[in-house]
Amino acid sequence: MHGLQEMAATRTTFTVTPYRNEREAETCYWDGTAPFCAGSCPAGYTERDRNNCGNGACCVTGYKVYCCK
Repeated sequence: MHGLQEMAATRTTFTVTPYRNEREAETCYWDGTAPFCAGSCPAGYTERDRNNCGNGACCVTGYKVYCCK
């Protein structure tokens, strides 16, 4: 066999399993309110990001934190 016949004879079957992104199941939010921010995550949440603008209006003092559970 040559060419297309050979390719057809050696075809491999793959089983596709759904991919579950763990972050899709998370509950996340930005904490800290401009202009005077004092962001922090409550017990049970993990800080994933920290910056002075977060989800919109920027902080004049302090910072916002991105908390996920």
